[in-house]
Amino acid sequence: MSAVLSYLDDMTGYMLLALPIWLVFRAVWLKAKGKPLGWRREIYLAVFVIYLAGLASQTLTPTSGHWDHPLDRIRGGWGINLIPGRTILAYWRHTSLSQQLVNLAGNILIFVPLGFLPPLLWKKLARWWKTLPLCAGASLWIECAQLFLNRSVDVDDLILNTLGGLLGYLLFVAFVRLTRKRAG
Repeated sequence: MSAVLSYLDDMTGYMLLALPIWLVFRAVWLKAKGKPLGWRREIYLAVFVIYLAGLASQTLTPTSGHWDHPLDRIRGGWGINLIPGRTILAYWRHTSLSQQLVNLAGNILIFVPLGFLPPLLWKKLARWWKTLPLCAGASLWIECAQLFLNRSVDVDDLILNTLGGLLGYLLFVAFVRLTRKRAG
């Protein structure tokens, strides 16, 4: 549990920094465009921006220490797993429950908002065949960027992140159905 709290603590500063920047940017943009203020949408957008800042803080900040050139890492396979299931199985067999929760469940849960919020904000993404590629593409982009940030690159992260995006989309579908029942 302390590892989860540590990740949340790491994310908080980035998220708190992103919020006022977003609020100023959004207020200026809405005023310049003469757009009306829809509070519910603005809250969802702010939550999405805060989420993205937290996601970036945990996936796109470089590691400290010795930096290997990306081509050397590719040639040597250092910190790179391209075999589906290898890391998942290793965590499942050789780590404690808390490590499994942080790595496996964490990789799923960190992408749930990416499956939930975009379809909520943009109607054109309200279909699974549009949201799932968004989640998989974002995860793939992060994994590719991590190669240059001296972080581990793992196909299992892509799988777990995409699964999290799918879970988020299913929560979105349930949310829409629940709100329609209450409204109708």
